[in-house]
Amino acid sequence: MRWVGRAGGMWLLVAVWTAGCATEPEPTPAPSPAQRESPAEAPPELPPIAAAPVKGPPLAAIAQRVAAHAKKAAAGERKVLSRLLGVDKAPETVLKGLYKARKLLHYGRDGRLSQGGHDVLALLADLSRHGVDRRPYNLAKLDAATAAVVAAFAAEKAAIVKLGPDLDGARVASKVADWARGGAAGEAVLAAAGGDKLSGAARKALSDGLDRVLAATDATRAAIWAADVAISRAAVRYVVDFTLARPAHPFDYTSPNTVRKLAESEAEALSARFAGKTDKIAAVLRAAWPQHPQYKKLLRAVDRYQKLVDDGGWDELPALPRKKLEKGAKGPWIVALRKRLAAEGYKVELEGERYDSALVDEVVRFQDRHQLADDGSIGRGTLRELNVSAEQRVRQLKLALTRWRSALARDAEGYFVHVNIAAQRVKIWDKGKVLREHRVIVGKDNDDIDYDKRIKGKINRTKMFKAKMKRITLAPRWYPTPRVVDLELGPALAKNPGYFEKHGYVSEMQADGTERVYQRSGPSNLLGVVKFQFPNKHAIYMHDTPGKGIFRRARRAYSHGCIRLHHPKKLAYLLLKRDRGWKKKKIDKIIEEREEKIVGLRTHIWVYIDYISASVEKNDVVYFWSDIYAYDQAYFTGQLPVEETEEYKAASLRGL
Repeated sequence: MRWVGRAGGMWLLVAVWTAGCATEPEPTPAPSPAQRESPAEAPPELPPIAAAPVKGPPLAAIAQRVAAHAKKAAAGERKVLSRLLGVDKAPETVLKGLYKARKLLHYGRDGRLSQGGHDVLALLADLSRHGVDRRPYNLAKLDAATAAVVAAFAAEKAAIVKLGPDLDGARVASKVADWARGGAAGEAVLAAAGGDKLSGAARKALSDGLDRVLAATDATRAAIWAADVAISRAAVRYVVDFTLARPAHPFDYTSPNTVRKLAESEAEALSARFAGKTDKIAAVLRAAWPQHPQYKKLLRAVDRYQKLVDDGGWDELPALPRKKLEKGAKGPWIVALRKRLAAEGYKVELEGERYDSALVDEVVRFQDRHQLADDGSIGRGTLRELNVSAEQRVRQLKLALTRWRSALARDAEGYFVHVNIAAQRVKIWDKGKVLREHRVIVGKDNDDIDYDKRIKGKINRTKMFKAKMKRITLAPRWYPTPRVVDLELGPALAKNPGYFEKHGYVSEMQADGTERVYQRSGPSNLLGVVKFQFPNKHAIYMHDTPGKGIFRRARRAYSHGCIRLHHPKKLAYLLLKRDRGWKKKKIDKIIEEREEKIVGLRTHIWVYIDYISASVEKNDVVYFWSDIYAYDQAYFTGQLPVEETEEYKAASLRGL
């Protein structure tokens, strides 16, 4: 054998056979000892082999393939979006309006959440703080959709890595992926990323792996849209919960099933909120919060009390050592009281078994904040409030937030009057500031009967409604209802024939033959010296009363439904000076003349009557008001809506 030459760049070793029998090869002689000891003759040294250049497709061809795929992917994207919008029928109409332009609202094409998207997710994460039920939002599914975007981009990166170690090729492949997802497009974009400088081998690797990369971008594109729509669906539900749902309203209660349908039934109103603001979704959500200053104050109160819960709250106090503890009492129970008050932030010394003056002052503060007689003595009522847990206080504050979201005064602005039945207080607001505050007496919580309407139950409770104050009556007459005449005045007159004359009542016969009874103006008139009228179907108004002593009581539910006002003349001075420019002297003179004068207001004033059992007052002090009508209890025990009255039959009157 010998080396005879090259072929195709490779050296060929050729075996040359000598003459002889054509069928039998010549035997190879055995090597001599000398041959065995000497090395074999080495082949001649070969020159280096030059690899043939690889020619990949031109960049233009790659760009054409990407462009074709991107066009197809955009068409497929419309189908994906249509499917996503039809997942939940309730918000479908609103969502279609949001995505009418088929643009991502929260994500970029690069898979990154916008700042607005981050803000929306932060608001959704904060739902529990507002007392909103998180379960309908399926936040775990939303988290999974977000995680799917991350996973899709990881798969996309893996497809790019498989193209090979060429970093320039990877950069161009990243631009290919971005283009395929709907980002910056065109051959020029690829060239600017270094595509016009790629070697043939790099272009070939890119071309060979292009389908794999483009398939990965399809999955990424779908994942981004799924996450984006999931956020928008949650945003729509957020606005429903904050503006339309009434899960704690005693009467206008909306069940969970009804709330789910509100997005569709109120689609027009919801769409109007989002109109022109698809780039400011988080702002739309924040705007859905009640605008009344109480709302944000209560949110801060929730934070404070939630921290108390996180820090361990407080222990329940044992039974009182005697029926009532007064100043000067001693014993270990007082030490437990000190620890209980300190846990909630009251300024007390932790040591000491004596109920001293400093501790009494803090107990008085506690009693005032819980609508108790603030005399410093500790009885069953004070102990009951002391033993409400920190967790329950958080629930009460969250319920107050929930009630504000459906309150009649939730977005009240300018000049208005707000009555809080639970607090038994009225405030006059002007441009976000309280001008005056008055104690009021509200309707009693007893069982009673209305014979004319043939109903029985809690008929004397003050109703929740809004109306415009249109007139103020000075030195008013009182015209009792036929029910009051029959049930109260009639029996009093029968018992004492001089009752009407003694108390200033007049009985007049009308032209139609009916009797009209009224009480003359004066100090004994049950309406007092002034009446504030805001016509409504409940025949409720605010008025003075000769029974001033009741205003000293902490809890004041004693009327037949109307609102009795403490210091009503001061309110009349304020309103009539603003509306008519009248001075105090003129108003007092009219009252002293004891002749009824009706003053029509030139500018009507909104009056809102709500029921909210917690509030934040001066210096950010939190107050927990009495649940006088048990509306809170009905909420916490799942007994909404409340049924206050029912029809009666003669046989069912026994016991009332």
